[in-house]
Order: sequence, then structure tokens, then C-alpha cells
Amino acid sequence: MSALHEILSVLLGAESEAKRIISEAKAESLGVIKTTQEIFLPDRESRMRMAREQAKGLMENALTAAQTEARQIHDLGGEERERVSRRFDENADTVIAGLLAETVNAILSEV
Repeated sequence: MSALHEILSVLLGAESEAKRIISEAKAESLGVIKTTQEIFLPDRESRMRMAREQAKGLMENALTAAQTEARQIHDLGGEERERVSRRFDENADTVIAGLLAETVNAILSEV
């Protein structure tokens, strides 16, 4: 029975030792993870900051381009409006005179 008792004591001791080793390994791995995060966190934050700045620059460029294009479209619309108005002013009298002549001819031919 003493051999059985001795084997049981050795097994219990081995189990305790295994638990202690596992606990130490967990603590060490958590320490490594924490250290790694502390080392790489500033780099990650720096990259995120740079990405934000790049995105901000792209948005500002896109806004400037859109504003420029809108201004150009507005200016072209104003030029076209002026051109149509000028053509109307140049041709209105001729068109009115032609319509009047056609109307008078139509009325006179019915009489």
C-alpha cells in the first residue's frame, strides 16, 4: 500500500507542478502580448493618423475639383445664355417681320 501511496503522491505532485507550469506560461504569454501591443501601438496609431491625413487631403482635393467644375459649368451656362440673348436680339426683328408678312399674305389671299 505504501507503493500505491507513493505513486499517488508523485502523481499529485506532478499535477501541481503541471498546473504551476501552465499558470506561469499563461502569465508569460500575457506579458509578451502586452509588451508586443505596447511596442506596436504607437506605430499603428501613426499609420492611422497618416491614413486620416491622406483621406482628408483627398477629400479636400475632390471638393476643390467639384467647386471648380461647378464654377466652369455656371460660367459656360452664362455665356450660352448671353449668346442666345444676343442672337435673339439680332434676329427678332427679321423673324417678326417675316411672320407678319406671312400673316398679312395669308389674310390678303383669303379676301
